[in-house]
Amino acid sequence: MLLRNPYRLWIRLLFMVGAAALLFLGYQWGNRVQRDGARPPAIGGVLIRPPSTVPDFRLQDATGRPFDRGTLSTGWTLMAFGDLSQAGGQLAVQRLIEVYNRVSDREVLYRDLRLALVSPAEAPDQARALAALSPALHVLGGEPAQVKGLMEALGTAPGGPASLYVFAPGGYLVALLTDDQAGADLASDLVALHAHADLLLPEK
Repeated sequence: MLLRNPYRLWIRLLFMVGAAALLFLGYQWGNRVQRDGARPPAIGGVLIRPPSTVPDFRLQDATGRPFDRGTLSTGWTLMAFGDLSQAGGQLAVQRLIEVYNRVSDREVLYRDLRLALVSPAEAPDQARALAALSPALHVLGGEPAQVKGLMEALGTAPGGPASLYVFAPGGYLVALLTDDQAGADLASDLVALHAHADLLLPEK
């Protein structure tokens, strides 16, 4: 024999809605506590806290394709500066490619990572030759004012340290990898940043 439920349907529905709301709020609160209590990764480079963005800029790669702040908003970008006609520019390219090769076993990061070398002096032949080394490598140039503006926004200058700038999805600058770090350390930092992106980027 089935017993009649003593509560009316609208009361039961109210209880169900209330329970669902409590579950949702508890989930959100738990996520916030976990995020707020978690620490960002410890890296050998310098974390940018909070992450920052750069002013809009307009550059182009060796094939004439545009590269701007919107390009930085997708995937991860490892950016360096260097004159290709100088030893510093060649060193910057070597560091970029070394890091890229060292993260080849990280499938998602390797797929989403682009390398960007910004050269203050035009060297189209060298740029095209280097771009052929890897589809991930973008050798960038443009109007001197555009290059200078980007460099100033990042606090660097021609002939400065061979630092690497890490941009995460959304175009956020999340870290500066310093010129005294070895290739293995640079790659380790990048892997750690990628793995903890949820702690580094602003909440949506």
